[in-house]
Amino acid sequence: MKLIERYIFKRVAVYSVGSLAALVMIVWIVQVLQRLDIVRTSATAAGNIIWIALMLMPDLAAGVIPFALLIGAIQALNSLNADSERAVIAAAGGSRKVIFKPILYLAFGAAAIIVINSNFIGPAASSAFQNGIRAINADAISLFLQPGRFERVQDGLVMSIDEARGSNVRGLFLSDTRDPALDLTYFAREAQIVEREGQSYLVLDDGQLHRRNNTNGTVSIIEFQTYAFDLANLRPVETGDWIRMSERSTRELLNPDPNDKVFQLHPNQFVEELAQRRTDWLFPIAFALWALVIASHPRTNRQGPGPAMALGLAGALSLKAIGFVSLSLISKNPRYAVVIYSLPAAAILFDIWLLWRDVNVIEHPIVRRFTDGFRWVGAQLARLLPSDRSTSGAGRA
Repeated sequence: MKLIERYIFKRVAVYSVGSLAALVMIVWIVQVLQRLDIVRTSATAAGNIIWIALMLMPDLAAGVIPFALLIGAIQALNSLNADSERAVIAAAGGSRKVIFKPILYLAFGAAAIIVINSNFIGPAASSAFQNGIRAINADAISLFLQPGRFERVQDGLVMSIDEARGSNVRGLFLSDTRDPALDLTYFAREAQIVEREGQSYLVLDDGQLHRRNNTNGTVSIIEFQTYAFDLANLRPVETGDWIRMSERSTRELLNPDPNDKVFQLHPNQFVEELAQRRTDWLFPIAFALWALVIASHPRTNRQGPGPAMALGLAGALSLKAIGFVSLSLISKNPRYAVVIYSLPAAAILFDIWLLWRDVNVIEHPIVRRFTDGFRWVGAQLARLLPSDRSTSGAGRA
């Protein structure tokens, strides 16, 4: 790269890394706070919570990398305009490639990181995270639940036992009110914690399930000989909400075992996870091109950096939102996978077309009207607030 390209590359990288660190920490702290209830279940959990929470980092980072790159690129381009460096580059006859190349290099680097994370690091970290929670819940049941006492294991989940001998439990009671529409109460004469295929399960023997529908108040009683729970979230393994496709390797998703019960019951979830892993790496490229579309043109300081950032985030969030909605629909109809594959590709082609036509989106009449409208609203709000001049005048009086 040329000297000016390395300069731009460094500025975009610094802004992007700073944005990435801020976004990851915000999302990570929220996720950790949601899971602090597991610390109360055992003394061991308090020491392992940081390690378990760190296993959330790969997926969180991969999710926010495209947005961090978008914010970093727009900030760097806005600073070039604010310092009149962008105008100097244009006046000196510098090609637009001088601006494009550093940002696209970063975009392809971010795409490569996401590919590695989606197919290798992410599944391993997700599996380690779930196994850590399984171990904590197993300790809570076998070691720290006191016979005869009702303990809140999670919000909406209360357990009680008569006696615990290692991994075997006698007289288990479990009340699950986490679903607002359904209250579940389990009674089991015996229960034990078993290891199967590298995962821990709580297996209930000789018991009853009392199911109450909160909508109409109906109650049903089901007797069972064996009932299994996944210790990662203490949900029945027969239901679909315990399945985490993120723990499966890409090879397993491409060539699932025909005898796999999960694949037999929920084949569309394999399609959904595979589509997400195959397309996540395209979003950094799409977002980087979008940042170039809206912020790479020279402009005066009077125009300000606000519209570019607002328009950039609005476009990126809209694209991601459509992607999330389409992903959720694959579980019902796998044909929606076509939307997942075509969405980022279409965004990339649209951005390339705008760059080729040298379209200045910020100066488009519709965007100008929205910008002027927001400025007018801001001016009206400013008039309602007490000004410094009136405050200082009142102080002298």
